[in-house]
Amino acid sequence: MLPKIVGLESSHAGKSDLGESVIPHDAQLRYDIDKGLAAIRRILNASDAEFASRAFILDCMRQYGLAFRTWPEFSRYTSWKNGSEFGLLQVPTEFCDFAMYAATLDLADAVEIGVWTGSSSYFLAAVLTRRRPDFVYHLVDIQNALVGFADFAQLLRLEAHIPATSQDLVGQSFDLVFIDGDHSYDGALKDYVNLGRHCGKAVAFHDIRAREYDSLNGGTVRMWREFRDTAASEMRILQFTHDPHPWMGIGLGVRA
Repeated sequence: MLPKIVGLESSHAGKSDLGESVIPHDAQLRYDIDKGLAAIRRILNASDAEFASRAFILDCMRQYGLAFRTWPEFSRYTSWKNGSEFGLLQVPTEFCDFAMYAATLDLADAVEIGVWTGSSSYFLAAVLTRRRPDFVYHLVDIQNALVGFADFAQLLRLEAHIPATSQDLVGQSFDLVFIDGDHSYDGALKDYVNLGRHCGKAVAFHDIRAREYDSLNGGTVRMWREFRDTAASEMRILQFTHDPHPWMGIGLGVRA
């Protein structure tokens, strides 16, 4: 059986049966987790008007913070950065618009393949939970790098399947499948075949403009291009690509 941590309700702290994360804990990390928890509470307690406001969600995202990176592409977001590994590894406006659109789909559950620290997963889960309180988010990764899982499981319904790959859940149907794991073309294709094509409502791909993976048999750029071109007759195709650099980007296919 897959190791699983389950957050069943807001009062449930989850089980810590995954062992130690590969990310060490320190005072800075604890500070960033607490700041992130406060941002999640803001989203969950938001009024309808606040929740419908892009400016509000972006401000919650700013409070939540980006993971510390010295990437030049993140230089525009220096004031958003946390001092630790905890935080979003996303172009903020892309992720905000993706999350807000996904919330309109009234999703019962979702699975994300490739979650690293879980930081982006928690934020997306919060937006989708504010839309539908019984929403469940499944996290899949080949190693345990989760940060603050037990803390966020007190607020969100989370299930962590770690260590695992899409192969361990093959054929299962989730309303949303978010593919952000192996960034080779072959790996992304396998994740789509195993889970993405079985989605109930939508399938999403991260790094659809990430040319740094082109050497991996075309990488995620090739996978998205092929999916977009073949699925357009059956699904509504959306792209969230705001950055001037050829990187990141989120692609979404929604069943008609």
